[in-house]
Amino acid sequence: MILRCRLCHAPIAACDPARLIPPLTSAVFEPLEPGFPPPFPPDVPWEAARCPQCRHHPQGYAPDGAKSLETDQGTWPLPEPEQPDAASPDPKPANPGPIPKRDKPNRRSR
Repeated sequence: MILRCRLCHAPIAACDPARLIPPLTSAVFEPLEPGFPPPFPPDVPWEAARCPQCRHHPQGYAPDGAKSLETDQGTWPLPEPEQPDAASPDPKPANPGPIPKRDKPNRRSR
C-alpha cells in the first residue's frame, strides 16, 4: 500500500497495513522503491514526520484526519489504540500511608 499526503496527494512511502497500529512511528513507512532512502528518518516521531514534497504532516491538520491515512487504496482507517484492561469491580482502597503518632503528655513518675 502507498501512503499519500492528504494535502498535496504526493506518493510518500510504502507501508504494510498490518503494521499501521497506533501509536504510529515513522519507522513503519518504507521507501517507495528498493534502493531509495526511507521517506522519514526512523528516529523521528510520527508527529514530526513531514511530506517530502509540501513539508506538511502527511495526515493533514484537521482533527477528523487523525484517525486515518490517505493511500493509493483510498482512505485507510487506523485501528483504535488498545485500551488497558478494565479496572476490577472491587478495587482495593488507596493506602493512606503511615499514621502519625500523637505526642503523649509528659508525665513524671512520683
